[in-house]
Amino acid sequence: MPVKDYHKILGVSPGASEKEIKAAYRKQAMKYHPDLNPDQGAREKFFEIDAAYDFLMKYGSNVSARDTYDDSRAREVYRRERERMQQQARARSEKKRREEEMFNRPEYHDPILLAKYIIHVFGLLFAFAAILGPILIAIFDDPASLAGTIFFIIAGIVLLAYIYPRRKTWLRLGKFITGWEQVSAYVRKGPEKPSKDRCCYSAHAMAGGKPYRVELIMILDSKIRTYGVMNHQVKFRTRTKRLVIPRSARAHFYHRMTTLIKVLTLIGFMIFLPVDSLAWRFIGGIFAGGLLGTAALALAGVRSKVSYLLTPGLIFKSLVWIASLSLISTFGPGFNIQTSGYIYALIAGLLFLLDMLFDLVLGLFPFYRWMFRPLVRQGKIMDELYQEGYQNYQELPVYSVIFPLIRWLF
Repeated sequence: MPVKDYHKILGVSPGASEKEIKAAYRKQAMKYHPDLNPDQGAREKFFEIDAAYDFLMKYGSNVSARDTYDDSRAREVYRRERERMQQQARARSEKKRREEEMFNRPEYHDPILLAKYIIHVFGLLFAFAAILGPILIAIFDDPASLAGTIFFIIAGIVLLAYIYPRRKTWLRLGKFITGWEQVSAYVRKGPEKPSKDRCCYSAHAMAGGKPYRVELIMILDSKIRTYGVMNHQVKFRTRTKRLVIPRSARAHFYHRMTTLIKVLTLIGFMIFLPVDSLAWRFIGGIFAGGLLGTAALALAGVRSKVSYLLTPGLIFKSLVWIASLSLISTFGPGFNIQTSGYIYALIAGLLFLLDMLFDLVLGLFPFYRWMFRPLVRQGKIMDELYQEGYQNYQELPVYSVIFPLIRWLF
């Protein structure tokens, strides 16, 4: 019904004030109310008056005589949708601002920037090594290895194609904020701040240091969409819990020292261990760094911050890695270890297939959910979350190897 009819029903002109609309409504309602007017069409007329009054009180001052009721409702829906989108845009902008502020803090900016430099340098070296390594191995050692390493050649070519357009800025990622004074402060114990909380890592200590943050995830549901052969998409619906664990400045200091021990031990083994296989150098560095870090924490009387990562699932996968590498390795002479040309195909297979086989096989057994619970008790809150079904990270190819490694190191 056109708006001019609504005005006409109440007997007011377009642009009438609320006072005039209310006065006209009372007059017309008294005239056509079914209890006061016995005429046959009075009831229908009263309903029209009531609808006209509701509409004009809500939209009368914002519409022209040419508008319709549906047009006004559509405008109202559009206005609400626009407000919702503006709120979402402001929320995204605020989130981005907070992330930028956090990223610009030295404790976040510099490690992330260093990681970016390491990734970019490693990516460049990997691109060349992935192309030249398999070819040289096939020429001078084992021609049959080329069949198992063709994937790395393709990956190297793709990576070089990605790097080349960005070659001018590939190794120019920004400047570090932290100076030498901040670096030296890393190896010094910070002051204890006043706190009412107890430290979760050091007995009889208050939590006056920087807290440790843990994020647990629960997978609620997953949906798989298939778009054709070798073209699938998986979407997970998850719930996340972020925990802030109180920590004393003393515990924070020894955790930093443990990180330094692990990193230096790993680098030392990768460079100086007299073993031909880089894979076994890496494993040796991880094992030695873990032992030294655990010994340092034990002497200091401080609990490890990453003990929650030690789950049956992680131990099982680590043993699979070691057993698989042992099958293609030659031990000796002495302490030397060599691996065959199939090492690259094996690593690729373990990275991309181990998690899927792990879920497919062990997922059939009732103890599967226990595979993601820490072997070491983590306190009442975290233990309850693990019992509810939360876990440390999603079991995804590659990610389930890199994430615990990074968290263990840093």
